[in-house]
Amino acid sequence: MTRTFRQAAALPLPTLAMRETTEPQLSKLYQIDDTVNVMRQNIQRTEERGAHIDHIEDQTKGLSISADQFKRGTNRVRKNFMWKNIRMWIWITLGVIVFIVVIALAVHFGKK
Repeated sequence: MTRTFRQAAALPLPTLAMRETTEPQLSKLYQIDDTVNVMRQNIQRTEERGAHIDHIEDQTKGLSISADQFKRGTNRVRKNFMWKNIRMWIWITLGVIVFIVVIALAVHFGKK
């Protein structure tokens, strides 16, 4: 933002030495002041972004830990159901074998 001499004259001057400056010098000094203020704002915003990024990193770590725990839990449940399924098929197979043996014995001894 460029200030004219009249606008600059309305503002308080930082030092006594600046009162002895000419209009172009005063204008440049206020331009430098504006630039310094913009730079300070940019630095402040950058620090705020850094804090926000740190917060997001902490949340990401928490989600990663939760995902690992969830994965372990799902693997445990999957293995548990797999063994239940295997036991069920073993019992079904044994039941079918016993049924076939009973029918075979009934047919074999029923013909006599």
